[in-house]
Amino acid sequence: MRRLTWHNASQSDHQLREYLILALLRSRACVMLQDDQLNYLYIANLPSIWRVANGETPADETVFGTSLGARLTDAKKTSLASGKPVKLEATAGKNRVFEMHVETVPALDKSLQVLTTIVDITETRRREQILKDLLLEVSHRSKNLLAVIQGLATQSARYSTSTEDFLSEFRGRIFSLSNAQDLVTEADWFGVRVRELAQAQSALPHAGGKTEVAFSGGNEMLTPNAALYMGLGFHELLLRSRRRNPLSGAQKIHLSCRTRRGDDGDELVVTWLADGEHSAFAGQVNHEEKRAEFSSLLLEQIVPQSLNGHAEFAATASGEEYRLVFPSADYNVRQRSFETLD
Repeated sequence: MRRLTWHNASQSDHQLREYLILALLRSRACVMLQDDQLNYLYIANLPSIWRVANGETPADETVFGTSLGARLTDAKKTSLASGKPVKLEATAGKNRVFEMHVETVPALDKSLQVLTTIVDITETRRREQILKDLLLEVSHRSKNLLAVIQGLATQSARYSTSTEDFLSEFRGRIFSLSNAQDLVTEADWFGVRVRELAQAQSALPHAGGKTEVAFSGGNEMLTPNAALYMGLGFHELLLRSRRRNPLSGAQKIHLSCRTRRGDDGDELVVTWLADGEHSAFAGQVNHEEKRAEFSSLLLEQIVPQSLNGHAEFAATASGEEYRLVFPSADYNVRQRSFETLD
């Protein structure tokens, strides 16, 4: 018989018994004792999904039902025959999970008794499943991220004129991905809002200078995948603006985010316009030259396609405007706020 780790000799068995019973009640563990014929001697803390009817002598099948009762009886007989403990797990009620530990213990008359302990492990199993799902999600996203990085490396090298150009462009894009990934991680993989994503990208040292983001419209919560590609798009737009105005100082970006009704449901429209663009650029956009750059390929094809949307550039009096339109669906946006475009 197992003894207490330590107890003061002045504490009587009756006092110790009361304390242990109180601790047992608060632990919410169920304890059942039976003789070697499996006649019940006592049941303490039986979970509420099971019950002993008034005036009824309990038995495994009457308390736990035919199926689980038979499993428990078999486990108890096995423990009596082998002298070894038996552990089993059962699901009961509304997806509650219980761990049942059956073992034999000696009685005062040297006969064997069967002690069964039942513990509700529903929360433990739920946390284990959540952790398993998270690990699978991390594995999936890691593979996607590696594929994105491989694509960036290949295309950056393809469109670079020198090793220095490649390293500069590629490092900047990796910094952009890392920044967006940090925001996603800080949000427990739930998502990132458009404004915070743009501000974080504009604050990166490789963005090329001080940039102020003037935001208007709804501040939608993007999913991790959408945030990753949107952050990469914001990075390219910042660098694109800097390349067009290498001598300008502080810049101001006008960024708007609106939701509108599209043919297939709600759409999110993100518009980007940088102050200080050369007015000479206003007018006809040289699409052939623009499409020859990987930056344009990324902004016009890779980013919108990853969001199942489309994008376009337009010439304005202030310079070049970029507009990205994609479905405001669950795989892109966590929360929706409908606002009709004029």
